Amino acid sequence: MRKNTFLTIWIALIVSFGFTSCNIENKKDQLPKDIDIFLSEHFQNCEISSIDTTKTLMDFDITLDDGTEIEFTYTGQWEYINLRKNDFPASLLATLPKPLTQYLQENYPDKSIRKIEKKSFGRNDFIYRITLQKPNDIELQFTKEGEIISDDPTGKRLPSNASVFIKKHYPDEIITSLINDVDGDYNVTLENNTEINFDRKGNWFDIKTSKSNPFPESFMQLLPKTMIKYIEKKYPEQYIRRIEKKSYGYRVKLNKPNNVEISFTKTGEFMSIDSKPSDNLE
Repeated sequence: MRKNTFLTIWIALIVSFGFTSCNIENKKDQLPKDIDIFLSEHFQNCEISSIDTTKTLMDFDITLDDGTEIEFTYTGQWEYINLRKNDFPASLLATLPKPLTQYLQENYPDKSIRKIEKKSFGRNDFIYRITLQKPNDIELQFTKEGEIISDDPTGKRLPSNASVFIKKHYPDEIITSLINDVDGDYNVTLENNTEINFDRKGNWFDIKTSKSNPFPESFMQLLPKTMIKYIEKKYPEQYIRRIEKKSYGYRVKLNKPNNVEISFTKTGEFMSIDSKPSDNLE
């Protein structure tokens, strides 16, 4: 009885593997020619291990046998490449704009690209978003012509208001990432993993921290006392995880397990509460 059961399972596995291989081969036949050309030019030593078209019927998400992930449009143009721990192909690097590659060679000669993405924000316009290999995971942004948009761990490109804010409230912290997005806002990550969003004028509008790195007292003094007293009285066992400035006032998010979100007026008066789980806090 056991022999028959084992034989049945073994046959099922062989059949399943056969169908999987067949499905991949069938999908390969459906790939645009540009994808085949791209892979043969830049990843000639790799084989396709999976092809996913479930996100949209028009895009192709391909994983190679070395773990590299590549997303293509329906026309066969790459949109996103995650090399993981693999080397970035020199042939592919040569296809990128010269100002971009020169910037990397001059400023990060010992770093290699881990992720690269074409981030579209118009019909014919996009930017390159690049993440370098660990340990720092530095993020850079370039125009489609290869001109640098954001890469400034020193904070020199920040508006003066934002620089003053960081020096006053986080004098001992180093900026590890600075991204100036297409809307003109600045996203700053500090060495202690505090994240601060500033508008184009340098005014903060969103700050996120952790239990091990509470908001500095100098910053808390900027907030309405009525709001702080309300939180301390109602939620003495929790800490503030995130504070956002809104048109009506403030939205404060507390830590898990319940991820309470509380809205206050500009003067700190309680408005409403929402205790629905929020996945983006931790």
